[in-house]
Amino acid sequence: MFIWTDKELSTEQSDAIIDDDNILLIACPGSGKTRTLTYKIAFELSKLTSKKKFIIAITYTNRAADEIKERVELLGVDTKQLWIGTIHSFCLEWILRPYSLYLPQLKKGFRVINSFDSETIITELCNTFNDNNNLSGRDRIKYWDCSFFATPKPGYLLASQNYSKRDSIKTILRDYFKILRANNQIDFEQILFYSLKLLKKYSIINSILSKVFSYILVDEYQDTKEIQYHIISSILKASDQHTNLFIVGDPNQSIYQGLGGYPIEKTDLQKLCGLNIKELKLTKNYRSSKKIIEYFDYFKTFENEIIAVGKDVEYESIISLNDTVVKHDLIDEIARIAEYNIKDLSISQNEICIIAPQWVHLASATRKLMLKLPDYSFDGPGMAPFSRDIENFWFRLSRIVLTEPSPNLYIRRLRWSADIIKEFNNAGVDTAQINKRRLLRLCNSINITETDGLKYLEMFFGEFCKQLGIIISDFSTLKEHYNSFFESSNKRIERLLKEGIDYISNIETFKKVFQQRKGITVSTYHGVKGTEYDTVIAFALLQDYIPHFSDPKGIENSRKLLYVIASRARKNLYLISERERFKNFGSPPPGYVMTQHLKEYTYEYDE
Repeated sequence: MFIWTDKELSTEQSDAIIDDDNILLIACPGSGKTRTLTYKIAFELSKLTSKKKFIIAITYTNRAADEIKERVELLGVDTKQLWIGTIHSFCLEWILRPYSLYLPQLKKGFRVINSFDSETIITELCNTFNDNNNLSGRDRIKYWDCSFFATPKPGYLLASQNYSKRDSIKTILRDYFKILRANNQIDFEQILFYSLKLLKKYSIINSILSKVFSYILVDEYQDTKEIQYHIISSILKASDQHTNLFIVGDPNQSIYQGLGGYPIEKTDLQKLCGLNIKELKLTKNYRSSKKIIEYFDYFKTFENEIIAVGKDVEYESIISLNDTVVKHDLIDEIARIAEYNIKDLSISQNEICIIAPQWVHLASATRKLMLKLPDYSFDGPGMAPFSRDIENFWFRLSRIVLTEPSPNLYIRRLRWSADIIKEFNNAGVDTAQINKRRLLRLCNSINITETDGLKYLEMFFGEFCKQLGIIISDFSTLKEHYNSFFESSNKRIERLLKEGIDYISNIETFKKVFQQRKGITVSTYHGVKGTEYDTVIAFALLQDYIPHFSDPKGIENSRKLLYVIASRARKNLYLISERERFKNFGSPPPGYVMTQHLKEYTYEYDE
């Protein structure tokens, strides 16, 4: 049995872990949610008595899945009977690949189209539709207008709130689905759609899976979509209460409602799953100072207790709001704050984060800050030369290619090698003579001297396949993913070069994508979720950005965004609502104004 000491976990955390009931765990920011989830997984794995049983953990991101699995392994617990990943990966692994033959739409086989290829198809359809209908200006349908998500009923829901465009969007999406069907392809939302369809049509699948799964754990439940709740509950309901549920998150951080995510009420969850569920709470914040916690507590939309207990609880935090700086002087102000924190407050540059609503705000700001602060490094996913498309085979391989062999990374790289072999099998490659250690040794042995990042990867992939006797063009999935990886990377690099990030195409920049965080982080408000820093600097806190002008639940969601932003900070928080940021080029003052909830908050800010 896996055990731990009182020093490792609090009483709240331990109680949640050892409880045998189905649990809905409400966890405030900085309460050790991931730690609790990790120990719960380790505890349940150690209790398994059958080698045929699995613990299933569903995370919001693949990064979270990697982190949690690594933590479980470091606790010394065997993870052979643990499956952990996103809901899309879960559906592919356990539902679609084993049972797709039972659906007429998928019985001839299917390939998952990645986000870049999906965007390319929809963009071309939008352009054709606009030209055929003589649409111009704001009337033109853009790719982002066509966002949709799968639902239990009626099947798909449009994300766009522009009702005048909805009929046009539906026409474009009908053509999009026709193209996918003709090519035996499905996209990410269809993974969920077809998985639920199988579970509804063939109850035996639910029964089979429920007998295999001992526990289903769900992280960040407040970002879970309705269709995902239905997929999980179908399996739980079939288990006759032999499969347990452990679901954890923070309703106050539900910032993906525009994509269909929401925190389900306990009574609704019980009804859906057919289970009795106990609600527990993690109320102790180990992250932030008392002053920071008291500040972000104002923005709560879900009432829960938050108690400051961390080592920085008495830290004399700075919380400032600047609504006088003009956009022209914004970079100087952010640079001044960063330097003051590093030089005067002894904050590490690795513990500073600069955030804004969208990457369009961060791109030019980051370039200017790099020129302004040449002695410091800057890091962030938006500065990566290729997108983190975890479903792309060549992205998965690039993780091994671009990380140096070292004892610290050995277990992780070995796990990535196992993923590569699994994806080879899915693509139809004969892997009888390949094992994860041989594959890792092969990657370590290939020596490429090219300094251009994309050329380096192209040459590496070529040599890798040559030594394994694999011809990429013989396997349609590998070929599609290969073309998509390089096309999307080329476009991304071209955009970043135009923005002045001159070093972006260098192989050393490529390698930094998988290195530990180094330098001042730049990220969006959504991208920063789940992270923490000593100092947070947030700008563009303006109405129509927070909340977004098209958000029908803007008042509620802007509170949640401000809650997430403020709760990332351990020690210091700098909020900026700059002036003279105009809505359209050449538009008259005053332009954007401070977001409503900041304006209404009568707080005595620091200078």
